Amino acid sequence: MENKTIKDGVFVKLEMVKRFFELCETFSTLESDFQPLLHSEIEQTEFPNLITSGVVVSNYEALMQRIPNGKKLLKEQKYDIQRVYETGETLIAEVIWTAEAGAAIGSFKAGQRLKAYFCCIFEFKDGKIYRQRNYDCFERF
Repeated sequence: MENKTIKDGVFVKLEMVKRFFELCETFSTLESDFQPLLHSEIEQTEFPNLITSGVVVSNYEALMQRIPNGKKLLKEQKYDIQRVYETGETLIAEVIWTAEAGAAIGSFKAGQRLKAYFCCIFEFKDGKIYRQRNYDCFERF
């Protein structure tokens, strides 16, 4: 029986994206968790939204440094994939993100519920996530 997660030793795109979101949900800081998923030349771009005032581009090192920041603010977070579209080396995911603030930081209050609608575009190279672009629409908080 064929393993639907791995094909020819490489994670299938959707399974890779699901695993990436799972690692983000648990605030994993282990590079060994991310190495099978993320290309060494990954570039993640987050476009302006209610939290991020300008375009933020992160390479592998910056991305690994940003992950622990989420844990400082959030008690929990969940990525709920609604739809995916795949063409060639690109996977587009529509995602509903929910979270609970774990600390009172800036305009956030501990226990505050947050919700956003994400459109995430993942490009793959060498069987790994190479580019990610996020268009995040947060509900007002």
